[in-house]
Amino acid sequence: MLRFALPLLVTLALGACQAADPEATVSRAQPAPEAGRAAVVPAGACWATDRVPALTETRFVAVEGRSGLQPEETTLRPAEDRLFAVPCPEQLDGELTASLQRALSARGLYAGPITGTMDAETTEAVRRYQAPQGLDSGVLSLDAAQQMGLIAIPRDRL
Repeated sequence: MLRFALPLLVTLALGACQAADPEATVSRAQPAPEAGRAAVVPAGACWATDRVPALTETRFVAVEGRSGLQPEETTLRPAEDRLFAVPCPEQLDGELTASLQRALSARGLYAGPITGTMDAETTEAVRRYQAPQGLDSGVLSLDAAQQMGLIAIPRDRL
């Protein structure tokens, strides 16, 4: 009985300790919006969406009939939702999270204790690892997990 209760307890504890962006969601094999269109996700795959905020520029310009300068905002890049593959929830156990913390520590991105818990410090280290690759998210992507050797790369992608 304890053998089955312990993994359940660990899973629930990990879920409660998530410090990732509340806007990011993880789902399994459902279409998700990406740049205004529906994306098809392979059956059995898990993915997350992460909101990338709009990039705006505010200039102060003189407006005829008004004194002083008035703000004029221009949108340089609209906000978008990015879809990316993630490890499925059943893969993200305490052992994988501890391995993730060790991998991030070896790269100088994580200085906390190896707890096996996806806490705020681990989430921020994941963000620091992924941001230079174009994904500024604390949600661990499948690509990042594979790059660090945490999850096997399928043979057809080698």
